[in-house]
Amino acid sequence: MTDPITARDTRLAAVLAELEQADEQYLAWRGERESLIRQAKALGASHRRIADHTSLTHTGIGRLIRRTTLAPDLEQAR
Repeated sequence: MTDPITARDTRLAAVLAELEQADEQYLAWRGERESLIRQAKALGASHRRIADHTSLTHTGIGRLIRRTTLAPDLEQAR
């Protein structure tokens, strides 16, 4: 018979390891999505058209583009 506390600790360690992996994947895919959104905008797509292909609203698209394209410029200005 397995000790319930040990079994729980083992399962918790496994879940936390899976969570860490999922978080790494999320960050990678988020970066990819942001890059694709910026590319679509650079190719002339409207915020609404881009939003139709994401879970973001058109205003969310605008915020993302401003946040991700202006941030490097602000860092260079320093």
